[in-house]
Amino acid sequence: MEKLAIIEKIESGAHHFLHCVRIEYDGTREAGSIVRKYMTEGKISSEEEHTLKLQLVDSLKLVGVVVPFVLIPGASILMPILIRVAGKHNIELLPAAFTATKETAK
Repeated sequence: MEKLAIIEKIESGAHHFLHCVRIEYDGTREAGSIVRKYMTEGKISSEEEHTLKLQLVDSLKLVGVVVPFVLIPGASILMPILIRVAGKHNIELLPAAFTATKETAK
C-alpha cells in the first residue's frame, strides 16, 4: 500500500471518529435538556423519555469502551477484536452514532 493511501485512510478514519463523537455529544446535550425540563416541569413526553433512555444506553456503551483503554494495558489491541467478535454474535458494544454512520458508509 502506498504511503499516501495509508495517510488518506488514517485521515478518513479520524474524520469518521470525530463525526461520531460530535453526534454523541449532541445527543448528550439533548438528553441534558430533557433532564433539565423534567426537573423544572416534573414531566416529559413519551418521545423525550424514549430519547433519554436511548442516550443513557449509548453513554453507558461509550463508557464501557473507553474505560478499558485507560485502565488496561494492551486494550487498544483487545477492544477492536472484542467489538468485532461481539458484532458477529449480534451484540452491539458501540453507541448508535458509531454503528449508524458505519452502516451508511458501506
